[in-house]
Amino acid sequence: MSELSVRRPSRKRFVYGGVAAVAAVALLLAYLLGAFEERGDIQADDVCRNVPDRQRVTETFNSVLPRAATYHFEEEQVLTPDSYFMSRCDVTGDDDDLLLTLNAKLGSDRPWREWADSEIPPNSGGDRTYFNAGVKGVSNAEVAAIWVPCYASEKASKQPWNMTVFALVHKRLKASDKEARQTLIDLATDFARQAHKDAKCDLPSRLPN
Repeated sequence: MSELSVRRPSRKRFVYGGVAAVAAVALLLAYLLGAFEERGDIQADDVCRNVPDRQRVTETFNSVLPRAATYHFEEEQVLTPDSYFMSRCDVTGDDDDLLLTLNAKLGSDRPWREWADSEIPPNSGGDRTYFNAGVKGVSNAEVAAIWVPCYASEKASKQPWNMTVFALVHKRLKASDKEARQTLIDLATDFARQAHKDAKCDLPSRLPN
């Protein structure tokens, strides 16, 4: 009679199997917690007052901003007698986590390539593409920036001044690359149009209508 050999399951299999099961449960819990986390609802009155068409912008923010239980807005705008101008709106989420910035500031006129190399905030949003707005518009999935004509002769320097306007995300939008680019272009263009008006610029903005 032949002797029957019985192979016992390896202890390593039990260990690896247990680890995999625990990891799967942890991932499931993390997913469920994220799925059921209440998302804060942004109202038009919450949005910075230096942002135009706040009702429409509210719909955009509620659609594409990263999930947070609450959202906060902080605005700042400065216009001095010597023509200095700055306008900014920051959007933060939970634990004061900065999500998005809209910003406009003045600087001396110069070739747009030089402007693009020095004034656009660093980010990891992929290849830059150009669009027609102001002197030039530059965008990727994390920033849209526009070089906008403003003063023909700034009071102190007596030189032409332009305005750098950008919409910058600090966390990726909940949108495809193409949709994120267009969303940021729209936000930057609208903010640039309002900033050009608030700064009392005397040169045509060259922004699309």
